[in-house]
Amino acid sequence: MTSVEEIGEILRKGEARNMEFKRSLTRMDLKSDRRQKLVTRIRYMTCETPFEGLLLVGIEDLAGKNWEVYGLTEAQIRTAEDVLVDICAEAEVEIVEEERIETDQGLVGKYLLKRIAALEVKETCSFNVAGRVNSGKSTLIGSLVTGSPDNGSGKSRSFLLTHPQEITRGQTADIHLAFMGFTKDGETIHLDNPRNKEEAARVLDASARILTFFDAPGHQEYSKTMIRSILGADAQYGLVLVPGPEEASLIQSEEGKTGLRRLDDITREHLILMANQEAPFIVVISKVDRTNSSDLALVNEVVRNTLREIGKIPVSLKEVDEIDTLVSEIEHRVVVPVIEIASTEEESLALLTDLLQKLPSNSKKVDLTKPARAYVDKVYRGIRGTNAVITGTVKAGVFKKGQSVIIGPDENGSMQEGRLFSIEMFKKRIGSVRAGDLFGFDIKDVDKHDVRRGQVVADPDDSIKSCRSFEANIVVTRHPTRIAVGYSPVLQCHTIQHTVVLKRIYDAEYLTVGDFARVRLEFMSYPEPIELGDKIVLREANTRAIGTVVEITS
Repeated sequence: MTSVEEIGEILRKGEARNMEFKRSLTRMDLKSDRRQKLVTRIRYMTCETPFEGLLLVGIEDLAGKNWEVYGLTEAQIRTAEDVLVDICAEAEVEIVEEERIETDQGLVGKYLLKRIAALEVKETCSFNVAGRVNSGKSTLIGSLVTGSPDNGSGKSRSFLLTHPQEITRGQTADIHLAFMGFTKDGETIHLDNPRNKEEAARVLDASARILTFFDAPGHQEYSKTMIRSILGADAQYGLVLVPGPEEASLIQSEEGKTGLRRLDDITREHLILMANQEAPFIVVISKVDRTNSSDLALVNEVVRNTLREIGKIPVSLKEVDEIDTLVSEIEHRVVVPVIEIASTEEESLALLTDLLQKLPSNSKKVDLTKPARAYVDKVYRGIRGTNAVITGTVKAGVFKKGQSVIIGPDENGSMQEGRLFSIEMFKKRIGSVRAGDLFGFDIKDVDKHDVRRGQVVADPDDSIKSCRSFEANIVVTRHPTRIAVGYSPVLQCHTIQHTVVLKRIYDAEYLTVGDFARVRLEFMSYPEPIELGDKIVLREANTRAIGTVVEITS
């Protein structure tokens, strides 16, 4: 129970974004203008994580700088509560805690307000966007979500670059999220400014279908973040951007040195990683407005040859009437559309938008009846009024507000038991999320200091267990020398990033580029939630190997 002294401490801190004081609430406050102001204020108080606000009634406002207890009678506070219930219903906010504090001046009402969760999750479809540095990923996404062609100087990408080093260099350094919406009739709903929360909320409310884009960095120094995006986001589709002018130059340089026409290592790796994820993907040859015809023909030729080498069938998309045929084939994960795009040209952006809008959202044939499971990507421990807040993408099943979950493993291989106190999606509180959806979970009853990236949050009856060592079939895609027993790369799988030790190579003494082998690997520090069939990447400096888990050994 709150004491008079605690009320005094609250008043000394004063009003804030999520804190409001009122002398009283009367029936006059239900009249049109005053009612709308209160509704707007309460919505604003609860619009950001953790979607809570504190309202005190019975407090005198002294010129907006100081506050003191005014006090209400029993009848006055009962009226105030009736009015507050009415206002909260319109604001779509619930009163989760209420308390009356007796003071020398009279009663003070204290009310904790929380945004009501949306009843239904929209249809969502997610895309991993990959491409080498300066391939135009952020520019393309910015142009798609705003519906405005770029000005040729990178205006569109400014909506996605947030870190100081990104703004300075004009290059993505972390995974960024953007979305665009469509009405039930397929009409695009654009955002003038994707950073504006009120505008984003408006588009989300008006959309029947939402496309989500994960924009990962392409620079070599951020390769682990790029791999984490492709493996951890578990998106339903991939977009690989190949910049026309830069890629043509790299192909010509390689041909001059070796006599071979091939994509640069980073672009080739992106294609292999996307193919290994077993999700359909699209190749976008970008910057065609800055690519001469001979260079564009060269890049097209090498891209198509590379796709054939990794077992895919490239199909060019040039006209709107070709989209329906491609859409019917793409989910079989063999056909790969190849589309030429200039972010400065409205016509080519419209062609790509039409393709994305028509892609089915169930490309991975997700079974929603499976136990709910997701992998922790980011952890936030300092948000007021919350315990362990985590974000990620749902891997399987459906999570609902209030359900019991397990999260782990910890360093001893054990799972914690907790409860989903609230669920957030696109900065909006909702009641449930399903496979393929992004999420923000506030998990109660767990030790937040034991929660880390790479852990799994799941239904208590999920069969996943902790794993310390396992065997996998791998292929070495890039390595300057030989790989032998004792090699210690970083393993990436889902959102896991953990050093492993190569304990055994079956039927070989060492591995070089292009070699296939079955190997035994062991996590160096603690167990992780790995299971049969998981796709893995082994990474160290310029070394890469990809593979599939085939046996859990301990």
